[in-house]
Amino acid sequence: MSRLDGRDYIYLVWKDYKTRQRYIVGQLSKNSHYEFEYFQNEVKKAIHNGFEPLIAFPDIDYVYKNDEVFPAFSSRLPDRRRKDIKEVLNKYNLKEYDEFELLKKSGARLPIDTLEFIDPIFLEESNIVRECYFAGTRYHDFCSNDCSNSLNLREGDLLTLERDRSNNYDPNAVRVLRSSGECIGYIPTFYSKEVLTALEANRDVKCIVKSMVKENNCQECIKIELSIN
Repeated sequence: MSRLDGRDYIYLVWKDYKTRQRYIVGQLSKNSHYEFEYFQNEVKKAIHNGFEPLIAFPDIDYVYKNDEVFPAFSSRLPDRRRKDIKEVLNKYNLKEYDEFELLKKSGARLPIDTLEFIDPIFLEESNIVRECYFAGTRYHDFCSNDCSNSLNLREGDLLTLERDRSNNYDPNAVRVLRSSGECIGYIPTFYSKEVLTALEANRDVKCIVKSMVKENNCQECIKIELSIN
């Protein structure tokens, strides 16, 4: 759980569809009520590259407050009246329908835009565990149009993490290596700074293969589990 100062947080990420670079444009938080606000530096960079502030949140300097999850976000979730809603909740290890937790667990991605929610890493926490898909898979030789013949990994495989100082896109870039030393991708930019900080502080950082889905979708090909202690 990403919790600081008595509030729970999730971050809103926008991906530039041209460069595929991700920007953490804002955060949704809750305790007795819900708040949404933009991160000034990141949202301005994103706007420069094509991001438009959400219709429901047009003012990038304003802190929006509401007693419930904002409809602009809850509308991205599966309807609680769906016949298969129990299966949906089981998929994300939820015992009951909780909009905030479902945003955090599912990411609430839609085919009509490039927004998603992530569960942020706060290094002040202990026993941190996060799941994500690693980035950059499509740029490596093993990635082809025929996913069935691509990278051969197994669930539970331990992967190695190391800093990539030559990366021109992310100053905190962390490469993901298989046991042979081959680079197979990167920690996504929305986690790279925290993972690199933990590595350089000699914290116990582990990365394992959580699952593989070979369906010609390079964005969601290899899911990893990160743990930081």
